[in-house]
Amino acid sequence: MPVISLPPELESAIEVELRTVPGSQWMSAARGLSERYRAERDPSAGAPRPMARGSKEALGYAALVLPAAYAQLAGAMAATAERAPSFEPATMLDLGSGPGTALWAAAEQWPTLATIHAWEREPAFIELGRKLAASSTIPTVRGAQWRQVTLGGALPQHTPRYDLIVIGHVLNEMDERVREALVRSAWEHCSGVLLIVEPGTSAAFPVVRAARDLLLAEGARTLAPCAHDEPCPLVNDWCHFPQRLHRPHFQRRAKEGSAGWEEAKFSYAAMARFAPDRPVWGRLIHQPQVNKVGAGLVISSREGIVRPRILRRDRPAFKAAADLKWGDAVEVEVEITGEG
Repeated sequence: MPVISLPPELESAIEVELRTVPGSQWMSAARGLSERYRAERDPSAGAPRPMARGSKEALGYAALVLPAAYAQLAGAMAATAERAPSFEPATMLDLGSGPGTALWAAAEQWPTLATIHAWEREPAFIELGRKLAASSTIPTVRGAQWRQVTLGGALPQHTPRYDLIVIGHVLNEMDERVREALVRSAWEHCSGVLLIVEPGTSAAFPVVRAARDLLLAEGARTLAPCAHDEPCPLVNDWCHFPQRLHRPHFQRRAKEGSAGWEEAKFSYAAMARFAPDRPVWGRLIHQPQVNKVGAGLVISSREGIVRPRILRRDRPAFKAAADLKWGDAVEVEVEITGEG
């Protein structure tokens, strides 16, 4: 599994902004955010408290949450691009942009982007996002157009169509009615790919699955992670994937941890107006279980959830299975030498 890092100019820009306030202040804000993330959230209880009511909370978010969010978005975008290498978006809309995390990830993945619009509710995030974007070496990120918008369902009238629309870490904060209206409206204004990314938790996965079901009913095609356009076959389980990230110094400080890397887990659905360029047979949805007998796999495939066990005595097949990593696409049907 590749280990990614924040773009150097983004990491440096966050460090510069963190130095504008005493460390105790953004550390306190980061601790408050951490407690909120650990607490169970109930979207039906009404509008959640804003993630950043002021500049200190926005900085706490940048230190604590942004690196993992970047890893999740980058992982989902890489999987999307792998299935659709001919997709070369020129325009992007980021809904619920926060401090612009998705802008950086998308510009790294798709250098064809020429216009990026970032919609965000909180002024503190917009202010910080603009400051961070000004440090980018990518003109599209520096020139991103920010707009203060509260996402309450359908997008505003006269919203243009975009090649790429990203909804990252937004839907899980909404009640079902608002969520469905937003997804439906975003699809109406999408001419290419609608990418939905949420944290890889048992609570967030049903939100992603419901959005995918809605989009399939609207005629969307699945790019990733699924290998098909059928309903999700999972029962009593959830689909999520890891992306390893080099932790910047400020995130280690915010988390009061010494580990140099972390696995940021995410659930996602990349839905398109076109079929994938590179169809696959399935995707590994858990880490292979390798022991002295063989390798056990759990694959979401065109035939549903399959659990092949490849025995060590079949050396070529075993090596291929053991080399697979959680989240890898499986291009051709796995030959089964055992069943487990």
